Amino acid sequence: MKVFFDALGCPKALVDAEKIASIVQGAEHEIVLSPDDAQVVIVNTCGFIEQAKQESIDTILSYAELKKQRPDLKLIVSGCLTERYRNDLAESIPEIDSMIGVRDISKILKAIAEQSRDILDSGEYREHDFDGSRTGLFSGMNYAYLKISEGCARQCSFCAIPAIRGKLRSRTIEDILNEARFLRENWGTEELILISEDTSFYGIDLYGEKSIIKLLEKLLEIDFHWIRLMYLFPDPVVEEIAVLMKREPRICRYIDIPLQHASAKILASMNRPGNAEEYLEMIGRVRDTVPEISIRSAFITGYPGETEEDHDILKKFLSGAALDRVGFFEYSDEEGTPAFDIGNKVPKRTAAKRTAELMGLQEKISIARLERRIGRVLECVNDGSSVEETGDTTLILRSEYDAPEIDGSVIVKTQSGITQEESFFNVRITGVIAPHDLQGEIVERE
Repeated sequence: MKVFFDALGCPKALVDAEKIASIVQGAEHEIVLSPDDAQVVIVNTCGFIEQAKQESIDTILSYAELKKQRPDLKLIVSGCLTERYRNDLAESIPEIDSMIGVRDISKILKAIAEQSRDILDSGEYREHDFDGSRTGLFSGMNYAYLKISEGCARQCSFCAIPAIRGKLRSRTIEDILNEARFLRENWGTEELILISEDTSFYGIDLYGEKSIIKLLEKLLEIDFHWIRLMYLFPDPVVEEIAVLMKREPRICRYIDIPLQHASAKILASMNRPGNAEEYLEMIGRVRDTVPEISIRSAFITGYPGETEEDHDILKKFLSGAALDRVGFFEYSDEEGTPAFDIGNKVPKRTAAKRTAELMGLQEKISIARLERRIGRVLECVNDGSSVEETGDTTLILRSEYDAPEIDGSVIVKTQSGITQEESFFNVRITGVIAPHDLQGEIVERE
């Protein structure tokens, strides 16, 4: 069968999609790059917040329309949305032929083979050790994501992830190393990006203690150029990571640590630890250890009960923290979460206004942080993106201070003698392209 994949959602969902694609390829089905060439379309969905759910539903509906023109086309839906809304989807979109959740992706072959409509039961969570293969369908030219655990042990009031993906289930260090070696030896991966629902808590269920440092030390034995960490929780282990980062230059001087808010009242309602003062102190200690570190975070605006005073606390915190990159998300009321039942909802118009205000403030901060890099020579990875204009080629590179897709780029005009296939370039930063990017010129590597 010819199979087309449409993968939506976060990097964790993309890794799931690559696992599904690997199973499909292993059964000798052919993966094609256009739905027009496919006999089967698989949509891997996201069901985390309202915006992501709507994108997933719109995508499914677009293929439902295609199916009306091609009745023999099989439409399979997988991922978080099906885990949460299996029965609703089956009832409202009859064009869906089969659905699998996140609990047992190996059912994809049964879904492809079934001749009649089959809404597969999700069943128990099944873990899948690395089987020696993985398709790079959604990975970059030089980077790959590696998921180190499934599920989450935290119980944040606004979050549906534990209900969708279950409790924390860490992979063994050896299993992770097997996949890491495969990525390096078979794909030539230069940048390994560690992801999970909560990277800080890795290993506590298997080894009785947080084991991310032990894992990093083992991964450093493999000759990756860079190792990047995403999705850290505000936990003391973050400062241990900074100490290791200072000692090991191959660990990117970058952390992604969603803080969600700065008001102690709102954080307590979210069932999260900390307050503005504690977070500022943590950020200060991390920067004392690694002065050049780039810190990314994320915040929710319009959480139930958020007052103007809480909003002002967050604004003041952002000014003091001077974070490099920040994502803002208006609160999404998710059924089945404790926050869903909290009264005193913030009007959408108010939440949108607060979001815009925070974004305007943070944009100025982010630009100022970027300007600090002007004049420096940064090592930049080539993700394979370029723009051709009137005979000139512009390379879109990325430094260790930015993660792929979500952060900024380093924009460089090519020069004679430059080979676009090179993995890394040294770039002297000459300016800022507001609000997210840097520009520069390639200099000779030593």
